[in-house]
Formats: sequence, structure tokens, C-alpha cells
Amino acid sequence: MSKKKQYDERVLAMTRQQHLTHYVLRTRFRRYGAVSYIGHLDLMNLFGRTVRKTGLPILYSQGFNPRPEMVFALPLGVGINSEGDYVDISMSVKVEPEEFIEKMTPLLPDGLEIVSVVYKDEPKNSLMSVVTHAEYALEAPGITDCIKKIMTMDVIEVEKKAKGKIVTNDIRPQILKFIEEQSTADRACLMVMAGSSSNLRPESILQACVRYAGLEQVHADNAGVTRLCLYGGEYPNTKLIEDFV
Repeated sequence: MSKKKQYDERVLAMTRQQHLTHYVLRTRFRRYGAVSYIGHLDLMNLFGRTVRKTGLPILYSQGFNPRPEMVFALPLGVGINSEGDYVDISMSVKVEPEEFIEKMTPLLPDGLEIVSVVYKDEPKNSLMSVVTHAEYALEAPGITDCIKKIMTMDVIEVEKKAKGKIVTNDIRPQILKFIEEQSTADRACLMVMAGSSSNLRPESILQACVRYAGLEQVHADNAGVTRLCLYGGEYPNTKLIEDFV
């Protein structure tokens, strides 16, 4: 048999692999401090290595290069802290959330903590596909007055680089709500569009505050950013990601 035919047979065999049931642990986690400065790929590898160390029966993808079956809700930018992000981790057999937390917690580095775990019978939708909104906290001197000012505007234009070109976008429709009860003079909490269809980055909001509301550039550059929660559904009838099947 020729090498090409052998290769074709292997490819066909891979496509005929049986479906493996995913016993999913939807894990909510915090990320802060030094860990917030690692990239998304490193965060994935960190979770994968930690699960392997526990000895739990993590499920691997089929194919030539098997990888741990994990799906993150929405990748975090470098330097952004998080109070409520999610990853679906698939097991080959059912694992109780309590056992998962007990075995994972001692192995995680400082700055990465599991908040809660919910067991899901093989979710119908990919975790990434259900994210539609996010809450952020922005911390900088006088940031709340700046946010209130730009939210009175009908159009908020900011520039960003896309495919090597500078383009101008109106971000006002993506800023949905200023959360007064969680905010202070130097800490503004917002709900914005997030996810695959429309995703507003915090740096765009800070750029708008500099351009339209008098926030000093040095304060924007050094602003603290924390992602508080992720939601799915249609605004204002949103719900937390752990509530989706």
C-alpha cells in the first residue's frame, strides 16, 4: 500500500470516530494579580496541566493531536482581572463538582481561584456561543463622572486598528447600562455587549473618556479593569452563564 493511501485511510478512520459523551463541569473562576498578565493560550495550558495533575478523567479530543476538551466563554485580555469567567471542562465520566473543586484548588497558583462549579449534562450550545453581555469595573481617578458624561451622548466614536487600517466605530449602542449601586467616584461599573456577534473592549471605553470627557491619558493607560460577570440572552432579560444548558 502506498504512503498516500495509508495516509488517506488514517484520515478516514479519524472521521469515523464514535461520538464521545461529554460530562461537563462549568467552572467559574477568578483571575487577578500576576496571573492576569498571562495570555489566553497560557491560561488554557495552565488549566489543562492542572486538571491532568489531579488524575481526574478529563476527556481528550480525537484526532492526530489530542487536546484536553475545554471551552472558555470569552478570552480575557492581558492585564484584565476577572471575578466571574467561565470554562467548560469535559470529563469522560461524571465527576461531582465538590470533588473537582477539592482536587483542583490546592494545585492552582496564587491569583487563580475556582469560585463555583456546576455539572452540565452535555450542553446543547457551545459556551462561547451563549455569551452576549459582560459587566466590567473600570478604576481611575474621576472615571464615574467621565462615564456619565459620555453616556449622555448619542454617538461615541473611537478609533481602532483593523487589518492594518485605522477604522472609526460608534460604540454608544454597545454600552447598555451604568450600574450606579456598584460604582464610586473612582470606580465605574458597566454592562456592555460582549461575545462573538458584538464585543466592546474596555480600552475603547477608556479611549472615549479621554476624547470626550477629559480623562487624562495617563489615568486611562493605568486604569484598573476587572470583568465582573458574563451573561447570555437578550438585554435586559439576561442571565448568568451557569444558568444556560
